[in-house]
Amino acid sequence: MSENRFILQEIGSFRKPDYLSNNFHKIFGTQEYFEKASKASLETLALFKKAGINNFGVGGEMFRWEMYEHFANSVENINFYGLVRSFDNRYYRKGSVTGEISRKSSLHKDEVEFLLKNTKQELKIPITGPYTMMDWSFNEKYPGRRELANAFSQIIREEIKEIRSLWVKYRGDQKLQIQIDEPAATTHPSEMDIVVESVNRSFEGIGGLETSIHVCYSIDYGYLFNVIPDLKVEGYNLEFANRDSMAPGEGVDKRPGYADVKRFKEANDAVAKKRFLGLGVTDVHIDEIESEELITDRINTARKILDDDRILRINPDCGLRTRSIQVGYQKLLNMSEAVSKIEGNRND
Repeated sequence: MSENRFILQEIGSFRKPDYLSNNFHKIFGTQEYFEKASKASLETLALFKKAGINNFGVGGEMFRWEMYEHFANSVENINFYGLVRSFDNRYYRKGSVTGEISRKSSLHKDEVEFLLKNTKQELKIPITGPYTMMDWSFNEKYPGRRELANAFSQIIREEIKEIRSLWVKYRGDQKLQIQIDEPAATTHPSEMDIVVESVNRSFEGIGGLETSIHVCYSIDYGYLFNVIPDLKVEGYNLEFANRDSMAPGEGVDKRPGYADVKRFKEANDAVAKKRFLGLGVTDVHIDEIESEELITDRINTARKILDDDRILRINPDCGLRTRSIQVGYQKLLNMSEAVSKIEGNRND
């Protein structure tokens, strides 16, 4: 990839076609599930390519129903007690930890291997983080929240090691990109030390990785920026568009949703090894499709603050699974076209 190209990354889920979503739980784990998830993945990969994305994530997470439940399904001693609502009338089964947890099967091996066999594009493997898994589970076994978070981090570490072995088989020494998804990270500000400890343990001692953390809808990103020196990740993929205005214009006076980019820069400038920023530029919770011009304003606002395009990546705020396939595609396409316009102007 040219040094002049921004990384346009799909950082989470995408809407499943009806033939997969309508009976997902009924067929989960069967050959029919694998065939339909594979078909949906190929369709989504083709759509991402058409939209101009150059980092495909894992093709929209077609093999996963939801970030918590999919993980919990592969863990020993998590019992499901019932459905809870996450957002947009989407539900998942909340689990309770009733004994010492361990991995009973790989979380993502089948999904990753299928993608490695079917695309040469850049991939990034999202894995639900240990702190979020702890926070979203009932705890009937471990003495405290730290102990349960660290138990989940051990499962994640085992998973990453297995995926890394698979990755080497297909991609050689190309770095494996791991994105730890931690939507709960800043919900309990007094526990940021648990977030740092458990996330760091998740890939401790594993080489050949590029690591990032994805947090969205934080009560205050400052809690996350404060631990930049301690959290051993190379990048932060964050949501900004959801808190921004739809009116045009550059600069934080016109783009209030991007004021936190200044706080990121201040924290990032204080460390020797700079972290990259994955900039959310399209809101995944509205059907209104941001114009190319609006997305351009958002990106240029961040560029002027950071003053270093090398640490800037472009992405939706989060996964697009709650939007229709067409709306999601158009949001990605406008994002891509805005970047192409910026790159054209930059290279003139």
